[in-house]
Amino acid sequence: MRLIARGRSDDAPILYTLFSPLTVARKLCGERLAEDLRQEPAAVEPALDAITETMAAHARAALEAGADGLFFATQTAAADVLTAEEIARFELPRMRRMLDAVAGRSSFTLLHVHGRDIYFDQLAGLPVQAVNWHDRLTAPRLGEAQGRFAGAVVGGLSEGRVLQAGPPEAVAAEVRDAIAQTGGRGLMVGPGCVLPLATPDAHLAAVVAAIKAA
Repeated sequence: MRLIARGRSDDAPILYTLFSPLTVARKLCGERLAEDLRQEPAAVEPALDAITETMAAHARAALEAGADGLFFATQTAAADVLTAEEIARFELPRMRRMLDAVAGRSSFTLLHVHGRDIYFDQLAGLPVQAVNWHDRLTAPRLGEAQGRFAGAVVGGLSEGRVLQAGPPEAVAAEVRDAIAQTGGRGLMVGPGCVLPLATPDAHLAAVVAAIKAA
């Protein structure tokens, strides 16, 4: 983070990627996480608490090293991973603890909710400035989300399909649609998830041109 901050040639903000405690646990133990939570929650919860404290310290260190804000991602808040009740018990309180640990330190926190059939409304109550999800693949649409979340919505681009395959006019059409859904307010145009490295520069240029022309 210090190297990135020192090497930055402009004033673009740097958001440091952090994963939620349950996401870290799932990366450590794989698909058995759900079974363990259901069969032995008393054994798993202390581990989740330890992960939470570690990730909170990691977040503070990243901000002290020069990050302007956080890209805070969960890959477990979807119906094909855990139930809404399990998210409410195991995920949300620990995500809040991580956010509380950096309150006043992160100038901008972008929440990314990964997957399909996400628990959007549950996560929309977290104290973050913006939320991002696969809005071209799963509900809600950008315009609908604005009535359910107080901050900015981030999306509009289908990173694995149109943004990568093109043509540029189709990419520009997605930008125009995102702006039309939101009236161009409270919107940050971006992909629904990470930008594939193979995305052609011409398609990214089409995004910028369409935004400037709006």
